[in-house]
Amino acid sequence: MALSMDIVRTIYKELFTVKILHSGYGAPRPNLIAGSIALEADEETKTLFNNYYLGYRFFGDTLICFMRIAASLPAVPYLKFPGDVRIRFRMNASVDFLSKTVVDAAGAKQVYQFTNQVNIGTGGFISMHTQGVNSDDLKNVNVVNADKICFGVVDVHTSTVVNSSYAIFSGVNQQLISPNYSIRFINKS
Repeated sequence: MALSMDIVRTIYKELFTVKILHSGYGAPRPNLIAGSIALEADEETKTLFNNYYLGYRFFGDTLICFMRIAASLPAVPYLKFPGDVRIRFRMNASVDFLSKTVVDAAGAKQVYQFTNQVNIGTGGFISMHTQGVNSDDLKNVNVVNADKICFGVVDVHTSTVVNSSYAIFSGVNQQLISPNYSIRFINKS
């Protein structure tokens, strides 16, 4: 008797990436920035990930957010997002990172906010300036409204971006664009 088999294909595609740029890490040194910065989805984002088949990984110097897509082309979400959705990652920095980086104190009263709503216009940077993070990226804690104390937040919105090159979807069908964002930190030395 022959057994019949069903094949199930689940396809995931990159939703967006965030590359952390810092000349104090990487080549020629073997240490990676992922050892000095922790990125974690906040509680609201974890729920979103469970409900809409999303996931993420942070390794080396890059945060990769991916999602399940429909089997047809062009690539669209398996489940479409209703309206504007914010995907938030809390960023915590180690003493090693802080000692190598030109940054102001953050956490209790102020927090760095990096978002695709900044739209500085070039290179996918989600900080206020392409040259590097500075005090312009600091916001009061009550404005950012992070669910826990942290060094910074990375906020990616599914819509309400002024510059279309910073959007993660295109059109009413939410066709994936898969943008590559960057955050540049300035090395102290």
